[in-house]
Amino acid sequence: MIKTLMIYVIAFALLYFAISFSQDFIYKYIGASIRFNFWDTNLFLAIVSFVICAQIQLFSLLESLKTKLGFVYLPTFFVKGILFYVAFKDSVFGLESLSTPERFCLIIPFLFFLVLEVYFVVKTISKNMS
Repeated sequence: MIKTLMIYVIAFALLYFAISFSQDFIYKYIGASIRFNFWDTNLFLAIVSFVICAQIQLFSLLESLKTKLGFVYLPTFFVKGILFYVAFKDSVFGLESLSTPERFCLIIPFLFFLVLEVYFVVKTISKNMS
């Protein structure tokens, strides 16, 4: 269990730094101006994705929830969206409109963290089904 959680921490931390430094380099290279702190939005996505994976891992230890882990995971996508809105209501959603680089700055990290999150969740669910 501890080993699995450490793997989650390392994987999400590596993805966080890879995405953030890549964004920093690319947006400076093309001269795009991002009006919000993408380091904060990426950190939020990394932490929430880690918490979701850890939650599913912990719930997999409960015998009564082993067969229902997929149903436990489904609402986390919406909860993540709501928490993102609440956390960045002023800095991101307070802007009148987002430029194309700003939109990419939000959606690309979201998709990368979602892919890693789904990978770990599917791995946990598959392990418990066999």
